[in-house]
Amino acid sequence: MSSKLNKKLKTKRKSQYVNKNMSDFRNELLSHATNNFSDQISDFSETSLGGMLLDFAAIVGDSISFYIEQQVKELSYETSTNSENIVKHLKNAGIKSNNRSPSSVNVTFFIEVNSVEENGKKVPKKEVLPVVRKNTIVSERSVEFTLIEDVDFSHGYDIEPGDEDDDGNIISYILSKKGLCISGNSVTENHTFSEDNNNSFLFYELENENVTDIISIIDSDLNEYYEVDYLSQSTIYKKVEFSNDTYFEILPAIYRFARETNFSNGKTMLRFGNGDGKVLKDNILDNPEDILLPIRQSDYFQSKSLDPNMLIKSNSLGVSPQGSTISIRYRYGGGLDHNVQEGTIDSVIKQFMTFPNVDNIDNFVEEINDIRLSLDVINEENAVGGSNGLKIEELKTLIPNAMKTQSRIITHEDLIGRIYSMPTNFGKINKVAAIDNPYSNGSKDLYVICKDINNFYVPASDAIKLNLSKYLNEFRLIGDNFNILDVPVYNFGIKVEIRVGEGNDIDSVIDDVLFRIIEDMRFDSLQIGEALNTNDLVKLVLGVDGVVSIITRQQNMIVSKNSTNEFFDEDEDITLTYNNNFFNPISDYDEGFIYPDPGGIFEMRYTANDIEIIAN
Repeated sequence: MSSKLNKKLKTKRKSQYVNKNMSDFRNELLSHATNNFSDQISDFSETSLGGMLLDFAAIVGDSISFYIEQQVKELSYETSTNSENIVKHLKNAGIKSNNRSPSSVNVTFFIEVNSVEENGKKVPKKEVLPVVRKNTIVSERSVEFTLIEDVDFSHGYDIEPGDEDDDGNIISYILSKKGLCISGNSVTENHTFSEDNNNSFLFYELENENVTDIISIIDSDLNEYYEVDYLSQSTIYKKVEFSNDTYFEILPAIYRFARETNFSNGKTMLRFGNGDGKVLKDNILDNPEDILLPIRQSDYFQSKSLDPNMLIKSNSLGVSPQGSTISIRYRYGGGLDHNVQEGTIDSVIKQFMTFPNVDNIDNFVEEINDIRLSLDVINEENAVGGSNGLKIEELKTLIPNAMKTQSRIITHEDLIGRIYSMPTNFGKINKVAAIDNPYSNGSKDLYVICKDINNFYVPASDAIKLNLSKYLNEFRLIGDNFNILDVPVYNFGIKVEIRVGEGNDIDSVIDDVLFRIIEDMRFDSLQIGEALNTNDLVKLVLGVDGVVSIITRQQNMIVSKNSTNEFFDEDEDITLTYNNNFFNPISDYDEGFIYPDPGGIFEMRYTANDIEIIAN
């Protein structure tokens, strides 16, 4: 072989696993031929017949070595380059989709309702207050949004006067209330499976790309199929509403399906179980004799590994929809262009409205029609959350973190993450803290708190606590115990007296100080157990142009607010209320920090009234 070709092959690649290149193979072959075949071939120079045979054999070895190296590289997601192998690594890591994500936004719904006189005061007519049902569709010019929760106007609405008669009496009210909406188009597909599935796992690929949510799957026998992460998952959480509270039940998912994504074209495939549904077994001890037990006659035995799945067996991985027609309703779409601006969602495409308080609808036909026609919407904030799908190479970067996830609560981070990831249908936990119980090594005290419609902290309801208890029970280790406790809320204010330098406008300096405190201190992000930092407060105030010094002592800057500080704000026409809890900022002060009681949280309710800046 020429020296130029040999040099080219050397620089073409470097062996990594076999650790040999073509020259190494040729040298070994030359040594072997010289030692064993010197009596038959004595000339192994590059221009000889022996040299040609050595080059041929070295090329074969080099090619096989290259192939082995490529195969070994494909075994690791870090070095894999083949798209099919990368997809396998993604699935092994539990990454299920690269579809676009939808955006979400709180949309304000408006209705106009007639007024009636009650106890000498005009109020909205309660009998005709409606419920705008989920699946109502509203729209921006090019993007549809679907309401995913009922908007019940029987309580919690904002109100303002509507029409008035000639005497100035209010004859109607405009009621408004917000509901969470998700972007995307909703469609329904039907598919019929044959009678014979040959004991296989039937599947169906949806027609549209970027499927974001499977709303429902119902077969011709009215059986509802539930989505599970894997077909081996046999239970789901079922939403139950009772007395204005939302609970969940853990139910067996006999009819179930798993969702799979084709990473190459963005299509979604639904995979069903293979059972016939004639005999359903759940948590049945199949055959104790299948378990390997110690021999009775022997006076010793070695330790054995036990697979708990041998004790509990299921007949199948879900009932197959063979011979049935399934109706699939799902939502698809998403992307950055779904993050529409505020004020752009202004039309109702399809409305679902009920009137649960009306006994005889025939007596209110005209009034109900007027309410339906009055339904209007607007989004007072930008829609957020929409994003484009990731490419295969971008998805590879998610694999390390995905491989660390688990379906058990092991670490402190697992516990907090599970609580925050509880489905919002069963209650939204706003803040949580986990603290070791001082009286039990195996217990943790979970402090949880929620927010009301006014964005104020309120204790979690009994329904939410019960839901959280059931939810955590599915993931906790057998010896873990959690005590779910309420969080004491401590309202506070700020009072600071400053000295303003000569030549500065006092009102402007006060406004600048107020703005800096509200924007930079971010009291809304205070966590459970987190202290108020007056050191940062001092630095922030002194950093405002025009402030020469702070007159107020540092331990006197924080003021406790409680129910005794309630007052009526004439400008806003509301009563400003506070919690009953009291704390002493002076006695709790420690080197610039003021700490709440264990499990407590600080809350500033009214920034416009609770921050007082005095200047001289």
